[in-house]
Amino acid sequence: MDFEKIGRARMMMRLPRHRKQISDANFLAINDLLEAYGLAAMKRDELREQLMPEPASVDEYDELCQKLEDDLIRMLASVSPRMVR
Repeated sequence: MDFEKIGRARMMMRLPRHRKQISDANFLAINDLLEAYGLAAMKRDELREQLMPEPASVDEYDELCQKLEDDLIRMLASVSPRMVR
């Protein structure tokens, strides 16, 4: 699975105001963050689909996904236009 691609698509849905920047950004730090987000979001969804999910685990992945979203917004705010395709 291409977790970076999954993370990029999910971030674009979660952050529509930044959709173009997310789509165009292509450098190692952002790609790594998007890959981590793809993994975390899929794990969170897996946990939520369980019959009796562990609330603490779901909360942990919710917080992780939110932190990654916040990190991406900060990263996009500080990125040079030259770093975008």
